[in-house]
Amino acid sequence: MGTSALAHDGVNPGRNGPGARERILDVIRAAEPLSRVELAARTGLTEAAVSMTVRRLLDEGLVVETGRAPTAGKPRTLLGLDSGARLSVGIHLDEGLTTYALTGQTGGVISRLARPAPADIEPDSVVRDLVAGIDALLDGSGVDRARCWGIGIVWPGPRDGVAGLDEPPPHLRGWRSHDLGRRIAEVTGWPVHVENDATAAAVGEYWVARLDRNRPFAALYLGSGIGGGLMLDGVALQGRHANAGEFGHVIVQVDGPACWCGSRGCLEAVAGPRAVVEAARADPVAAAEAELDSRTGVHRTVTEFTAIARAARAGGPRCTALLTESARYVAAAAESLVNLLDIDLLVLTGPGFAAASFIYGPAIRSRLTAADARTWHRAVSVTVSSAAAMASATGAAALVLQSQLRS
Repeated sequence: MGTSALAHDGVNPGRNGPGARERILDVIRAAEPLSRVELAARTGLTEAAVSMTVRRLLDEGLVVETGRAPTAGKPRTLLGLDSGARLSVGIHLDEGLTTYALTGQTGGVISRLARPAPADIEPDSVVRDLVAGIDALLDGSGVDRARCWGIGIVWPGPRDGVAGLDEPPPHLRGWRSHDLGRRIAEVTGWPVHVENDATAAAVGEYWVARLDRNRPFAALYLGSGIGGGLMLDGVALQGRHANAGEFGHVIVQVDGPACWCGSRGCLEAVAGPRAVVEAARADPVAAAEAELDSRTGVHRTVTEFTAIARAARAGGPRCTALLTESARYVAAAAESLVNLLDIDLLVLTGPGFAAASFIYGPAIRSRLTAADARTWHRAVSVTVSSAAAMASATGAAALVLQSQLRS
């Protein structure tokens, strides 16, 4: 592989529609095993186009024959994906923890690794630490490195800017996303794709859950902040500057509190995890329920938000009230998103929803139900990702495979 980072123009890479190769791989991923006849029916391609493309995919080792299906005539050969034929590494950079995931083209996590975030903030040291994590992941999995197609990095904020937090993780202060991607590409020799956490989580859900590309959906991500990823025709909607889906910056209070983004009244500033944690810390009863450490020092938003959710699940009334109030705003913003996009599937993902979906899920469903029944005559499904904690890292890896398989 070359050493340059993957190039992106900010517009959806699949804006002219997926090619036969990508459509066939996506359909097999969602419903394998399938015969060539079934592939033609599901993709809308001619049987000749399917046969030619499948022959190439078999030659490349991406697709394998898995058996035969009896029919009234000649048995049909069934096709599936070789999960280990092409691999990629996903890295999720979080406040205090760096998560690594090795993923194959079927979307499953082959191996994973979690390491403390780099303690040394010197740029060369940060790069060495991340590369050491990649090496440890690959060495521990025992896979052939020649099968690795690249690295995906989950960046906590706008993809082409600095880390999108008012207090970014120490090891990311001063970095810009494309600079970090370029440095990792130079050292490893693999192409690197940098994406924000919510968009990566949406792609991760699409791959891991093997969702139908014809069903658009939004993934709402709750980590140290709030984000959203939008999937249309199996491709993440990115926008002109690759920052589409900034769900946390939907305005929910015109004259609300200042947000780190420079605006006021953003959902993240009013009701995001950091706002919930700050409110709990200011309330001695809520802080006691969640057993929050009152000492000064480094406080991890995700860790403390999870503690608040744990206390609420245990019956702590003040923590329950804080999360319920936050969920009111999140539900209102989710309704606006559903109305704007006319989608019928919302997936809740990320560590925050993994911990507190028992409050946020019902709040969103309740908010949607009245208008759905009276006006829109739709039934929006609100589900919790089965891989919420790993969705971003898996999605980052999947984006690399998706980009390479498309070429």
